[in-house]
Amino acid sequence: MKTFHTVVRTALLCSLLWIGCTALLIDEYIKVVQAKEFEIVMLKSQLSTSKKLNILYDDTLKMFIWKCVDKFEMRIENKSYMCHKVDKV
Repeated sequence: MKTFHTVVRTALLCSLLWIGCTALLIDEYIKVVQAKEFEIVMLKSQLSTSKKLNILYDDTLKMFIWKCVDKFEMRIENKSYMCHKVDKV
């Protein structure tokens, strides 16, 4: 009977140890996943900002080119610009 109690206690102790270690691993896994999700959100935000900036630059360049082709005066920061064709000699 003493051997049976020893086996039961050992099995119970191992079970509790296994449950505790599993809980710690799951907790660490959740922390890592949350950190990675935060990094992904930050990178998506930076990507969105970069895309908006690229669209702004693209629109500005298109406006600049069309105004140059049509010989309209352009105003950038209170300065006037006019495009003229330059012939190569």
